[in-house]
Amino acid sequence: MRSLLTTYLILSITLFAFISHAEDKRPNIVVILSDDSGYTDLGSFGGEIDTPNLDQLANTGVRFSNFYSNARCSPTRATLLTGVDAAHVGFGGGVVGDWVREMPYKAHRGRLPYEQPLISEMLSGNGYQTLMAGKWHLGGSYIKDHPKQLSPLWKETHPGMELTQEEMEQDYLGLPPQRGFNNSFVFHGAQGNLFVTPEDKHEYYLNNQRASLKYDYNYRMRCFTKTEFNKQRYGACDGKSGRAFYATDGVTDRAIDMVTEASKSEQPFFMYLAYRAPHKPLQAPEELVQKYLKRYENIQKIADDRHAGLVAKDLFPDSAQIVNTNVLWSNQKQEKLEEFRLQAAVHAAMVEKIDENVGKFIAQLKQSGEYENTLILYFSDNGAAAHIGDLMNSPYKGVKALLWEGGARTHAIASWPGIIAPNTISNDLVWVGDIVPTLLEITKTPFPEKFHGSMPRKPDGRSVLASLQGENMAPPEAIFFNDKGQQSVVYQGRWKLLIEPGWYLQTLAKPGIVYELYDLQKDPGEANNLASKHPELVVKLTAMAEKWKKENGIIDYSQLIKLKPKDPY
Repeated sequence: MRSLLTTYLILSITLFAFISHAEDKRPNIVVILSDDSGYTDLGSFGGEIDTPNLDQLANTGVRFSNFYSNARCSPTRATLLTGVDAAHVGFGGGVVGDWVREMPYKAHRGRLPYEQPLISEMLSGNGYQTLMAGKWHLGGSYIKDHPKQLSPLWKETHPGMELTQEEMEQDYLGLPPQRGFNNSFVFHGAQGNLFVTPEDKHEYYLNNQRASLKYDYNYRMRCFTKTEFNKQRYGACDGKSGRAFYATDGVTDRAIDMVTEASKSEQPFFMYLAYRAPHKPLQAPEELVQKYLKRYENIQKIADDRHAGLVAKDLFPDSAQIVNTNVLWSNQKQEKLEEFRLQAAVHAAMVEKIDENVGKFIAQLKQSGEYENTLILYFSDNGAAAHIGDLMNSPYKGVKALLWEGGARTHAIASWPGIIAPNTISNDLVWVGDIVPTLLEITKTPFPEKFHGSMPRKPDGRSVLASLQGENMAPPEAIFFNDKGQQSVVYQGRWKLLIEPGWYLQTLAKPGIVYELYDLQKDPGEANNLASKHPELVVKLTAMAEKWKKENGIIDYSQLIKLKPKDPY
């Protein structure tokens, strides 16, 4: 009798689990991240680059006019996956996830701690298939598998640190397959050739093994570099034709394979698709580069048209002043101007390639029947980088790694059929740290009280599901930024204080401390510094920024560069 009852209970539990599994109607989640794409790079954000697929995605969903990244690659990715301030997970002060740039300070460690859960781990533990394709750039390595080969370089590049077995184990635990991704095809670092020919070595991994690349496409390759050093690393492909793996195409194809397989299961999936374009090295198919070289005959007109386009899209106030920072393309010798045009053209070609591939990916979601139950988020990790100046961020000033709006504010789109109203604009202030809390609410996933034996930090962001659904949300009291000696705080979604804006080594040469205060509601172009008119607010926000630095364990940058004087940036 007991045996029959036990059997019945087991069958009942199994059947209940099967029914619950089969009826899991929670949405699929797709997060698509571009790398160094400017605020106005998309047609739906006023730009001239052909981005029909992303524009259609915007037409089916909501565009965010006030979406903030952390102004640099790794800090944005760290917050995106954890929901907490980047410094709490080792990426404060503009630290990046390159193995040779790690620091012996918790806030600047350059590797995700094993004790803080990632969205991939939380969703994987709650019934989701978790997938990743693209750029990691959050630290970690396989030094434990290759100690003899890698230990000398580690010791050379990690002053003040000790290489132990535990250290090597933590490096291994910092990689995607060990951080909740059931299936991953990744490039671990920041920078490497986007074109890879069958004869080239490569650094792509399929889960924990070196991947075999597919060379399915033929390209005429344009690979722009300036210095002799980079010509050796990234210029060899320039002018070549033939079969190759091109990162944007190849990563998308792997992502499509993953979601095609995932669609066969009743379990929903989470896909993190992280492109390396249009980050350097500047590499794109030649025919697209030529297309944009023709379009970019008059660079100042491109900047002016982006400003006008953003105004026409109701994403920038017509009355707001802007700062004309056109030094890279005005009053230049013809040779320098042509060089700038070429860089802008390759950047644009790389963005169009992203758009083409997002279109392919969405087409597969529709073909597999998953699209109608999928939330898609698309944004950039920061503004466009310094080699093309403010052009791709126009009308905002500043670039990646600088804390003016052009560096920190990015275009952002969210689409979710039947939930998000089509062709809408949200002016709510949304920060990249809000994504994890939002996804936890949508997927009914609890944040763990304990994780890997420790009490993790709860998300610093907040759920913005209401904003996705069209409700207006009040801004958070403050969001903070910190990069290479610069500090910034956006207060009440209106006031923005910058302390020592610009590169530390530039401000170091000037006496005193530079403060800039802007009213972003009236002056999103940051044209009018109000610091002298509101000294009490400067004092208040400075105190808030200093408190945040202390709580985050931020080390003064003057101390950091003493560790690595040959790598101050």
